[in-house]
Amino acid sequence: MIEKIKSISKVEWLAVALIVIGVAIMIPKAIGMVEFYKESRYAAEHDFSAGNLSPDLIRPWMSIRYIAVAYAVPQIYLYNAVGIKPHPETSMLSLNRLNQQMELGQVDDQPALMKTVREAILAYRADPVVTGLLEQEAHEWMTVLYISNSTGVPVKTIFAGIGLPVEGNAHKPLGFLSETTNYSGGTKALVAAVQKVLDAQGVEPAQP
Repeated sequence: MIEKIKSISKVEWLAVALIVIGVAIMIPKAIGMVEFYKESRYAAEHDFSAGNLSPDLIRPWMSIRYIAVAYAVPQIYLYNAVGIKPHPETSMLSLNRLNQQMELGQVDDQPALMKTVREAILAYRADPVVTGLLEQEAHEWMTVLYISNSTGVPVKTIFAGIGLPVEGNAHKPLGFLSETTNYSGGTKALVAAVQKVLDAQGVEPAQP
C-alpha cells in the first residue's frame, strides 16, 4: 500500500487534491440548495406573499432572517427579543440550532426559542418600532414591507420611487418581485432603486 502511494505522481496528487476541494465546496452549496427549496416551498404552500402570517407557522428550521422577512419584523428587534448579539452567521442559523447553543430546552415539545420569537412578533405588531436597517442597505432577500418597517419609510413612498404598484407586491422579496414584474435591469436594478429611495429619505443604519 505504501509503495502504491509513493508511486502516485505529483500531477495525480494535484488531481486528487482538486477533487477533495471541489467536494468540500459543493457539499455546503448542495445543502444550501436543499434549504432554499424547503424555504421556498413552505412559503408558497402557506402563501407568504399575501402577508399577515400566523406566528403558529414558525418552524424550528427557520432562521432569524427568514422569520424577520416573512413577518416583516426588523432583525434587530428579534435579536433584542431573544437576547442574541446581531451577527451575519447567527441570522442564518435555525431556531433549533440557536436554541441548542443557548441551552434553552423545550417548551410544549418545541425549542423554547420558538415561543419567544412568536411572542416577539405579536408584541411588534401591537407596537411597531422603527429600528433602522441592521443590514445597512437594501438586499434582494428583503421585502418592501420589511424595509419599510425597519426604516420608517412608508411603503407607498418606496413603491412610488421604484415605479411599481403596491397591491400584491409588498410581501415579495425584491429578487422575486423583480422577476414577477419583469423589472427593467433585473434584481440588481430594483435593489439599487430601493436604496436610492432610502438614501433620498435620509435613512441611516441601525445601531445594534
